[in-house]
Amino acid sequence: MNLSPHFTFEELTRTSQTALQATNRAEAQAFLPALTELAALLEVIRVHFGKPLKINSGFRGASVNAGTPGASKTSQHMKGEAADIEIPGIDDAELHRWIVKDSGLQFGQCILERPPGRSWVHVSIRGTR
Repeated sequence: MNLSPHFTFEELTRTSQTALQATNRAEAQAFLPALTELAALLEVIRVHFGKPLKINSGFRGASVNAGTPGASKTSQHMKGEAADIEIPGIDDAELHRWIVKDSGLQFGQCILERPPGRSWVHVSIRGTR
């Protein structure tokens, strides 16, 4: 199901915890309005950079979130309000800077996450900056 021209429900609800994939998508149904709003935000980012976004983590239902190392028990991912993204070929720090400084987007949070040996941008549609 398309949520925007370039983002699908399936993409924003995919999990590497394959045994929980069907459960995660079933739980996500209650959050379709938020996921659609999130897809619209991601759409602006994709169009600006002209490249597909890699969604590392979108919606995470309670079971998936519980099995995600370091995940908050109050994560916005659990409400369909956040995604962890990368754009291949674009530095994550540049992606973060553009969203925060130049995009004009109304977002909740935009965090450059940098655990050892990795990085990505967490962006949400609600919350505080």
